[in-house]
Amino acid sequence: MGDTFQTIVDLDASPQDAARLAEPVVDWLVAEGIVLAPAEPGWALGDHPAHPPGPNWPKAVADGRWGAPEGLALHTGHHIFYSLGQRGPDAVTCPRCGKTTAVEGDVSSRFSTAAGAWHETGTADVDCPACADSVPLSAWRWTDNSLAFVHLGFQFWNWPALSEDFRARIAQFLDGHSTAYLQGKV
Repeated sequence: MGDTFQTIVDLDASPQDAARLAEPVVDWLVAEGIVLAPAEPGWALGDHPAHPPGPNWPKAVADGRWGAPEGLALHTGHHIFYSLGQRGPDAVTCPRCGKTTAVEGDVSSRFSTAAGAWHETGTADVDCPACADSVPLSAWRWTDNSLAFVHLGFQFWNWPALSEDFRARIAQFLDGHSTAYLQGKV
């Protein structure tokens, strides 16, 4: 059994813009009846408040016959999102030089140290093994979107598969920012 999650993250949101960017998305979801307001504890894993599913939640999924969704947890502070059920990221791509590097040995250690700093402070840099530039951890792109170090994420707990159209619609609210889709099971 277990719990599943699907997360749509804004890869470009700054700490200052995260709440502002999240507001129209949540307003739209509530207006469409996909989720209810206000967020309440008990609708997501742990005590994090989440918006319960609304009567029109099937509008968000590819096939509403499967599953009974729980809540939408909104994260507007620095957060590390990940996909579970995979081996982990095989490689990471530098946004400056475009070089993709395997995540192993010393490279893995560099990113692990930076992830700890990000978790504590919401900021960290990693020197690119290829071009030697210092690059913010949040700017790196991970294989198969297996990790995201971001300030804005919409995490859907135990929902059937979100439709591509729905994920694209959420992205339209985010000022042209890049998004990623992560999923997993705990």
